[in-house]
Amino acid sequence: MLGLSFDSQAAMAEDPEQTALREITLSLDVPQVLRSDQPFARMCECALALARSMDGNIIDDDGNRIRAEAMDVIAAELEQLYDKLDERDLAAGSVPARRLFS
Repeated sequence: MLGLSFDSQAAMAEDPEQTALREITLSLDVPQVLRSDQPFARMCECALALARSMDGNIIDDDGNRIRAEAMDVIAAELEQLYDKLDERDLAAGSVPARRLFS
């Protein structure tokens, strides 16, 4: 499950000077999505495409730029999380995981 949030008031503003979206947040609810769907890779593709089309940057919650190498590190850490969920019979995307983490 990929979430997209932005300032809807800016997007709907009548004044063209106020309509610019300066920040879009993508979030991934890991336990809700099967590992085989490669949700993080898809989210990264979306983030890169949005950044490219908006002439923007991908940043973390603290405003620090996230580079492609950092995304690879995050992907590796996410694989470890998937493994831990699997070990506990809570595979991401499974009914028990979706129930527990919803």
